[in-house]
Amino acid sequence: MNLEQINELWTEYKERYELDSDIMIEGVAYDTPEFVEGCFDLIELMHGRYILHLTRRVHIYSDSYIRFILFHEFTHFYDFIKSDFEEKQDLFLYMNSYSEYHACRIALGHFIDRLTLKTVHVNKIQIPGPFKEISIRRLLEESLYRAKMGYDEFYAFYQPQDFVNCFRLLMYLFGYIALFKDQDEALAAQVLKVLRIKDDCYINLYHALKDQDIPLILDYCKECYECAFLMFLRDYIHKHYDPSLYDEDELESLTQDNYQEFLEDLDEQQQELDDAQEEMESPIAAFIAGCLKANTTHKDLSEFHLDF
Repeated sequence: MNLEQINELWTEYKERYELDSDIMIEGVAYDTPEFVEGCFDLIELMHGRYILHLTRRVHIYSDSYIRFILFHEFTHFYDFIKSDFEEKQDLFLYMNSYSEYHACRIALGHFIDRLTLKTVHVNKIQIPGPFKEISIRRLLEESLYRAKMGYDEFYAFYQPQDFVNCFRLLMYLFGYIALFKDQDEALAAQVLKVLRIKDDCYINLYHALKDQDIPLILDYCKECYECAFLMFLRDYIHKHYDPSLYDEDELESLTQDNYQEFLEDLDEQQQELDDAQEEMESPIAAFIAGCLKANTTHKDLSEFHLDF
């Protein structure tokens, strides 16, 4: 699909969702990473470069699946155009939460007009896949699997980028299940249970997403990110500070408000411990420490004749 065809569909999208804007997509690049079907680069958008990035495989996909991809990406573009944030952090949170939720809801909803479980059978209703149609159940299961793998990765290594990715995948799921109005609350709770998420901010965020309450969405997003940061912080302390300087109850009581004071105190104690360790690393002390480490007895030490 070339740029002209993409902009024709973009024009259709704008008319369908009543976007009053003359902005057009200025370029298309077939350069996304593996397993990424399409994306807009937020930094490029912020600099006025409206370039759609697509997978190289897009040329062999079915027309209906290409439309599925583009309606997802167009929704991100739509949300960016409609957004008005003074803080870059707020824009980042908005695009990685509401916009992901919104894009998945629009893309799936575009192919199913009946939006309750009473009329949409998750096993029987088929939606576009890359090469053949798939059931809605398979779409949900694959999305849940990817989100679980993402959160498991974060829980194992606590890397910030892992959290950004798995959080975005959860927003995908929230967008899909919000379409099933009779059972969406139960589905959201089940998803959070599978992902081992117990923080109330996530279910509160789901409610705010459904209500399109942007200030609340940003507040709950920040709370979710703060919870992840505190997990990262506890792991960081485990790896970089002597365990004799703290106990686990202290780490569990850390909050966004008190962690800085706790770290400053921990840094001071660690420095004192490091200084004491350095004093023990003189040639004589190192020699004696080596003897003690080798289970040398006091009697054995008396047999050494040290001349200084």
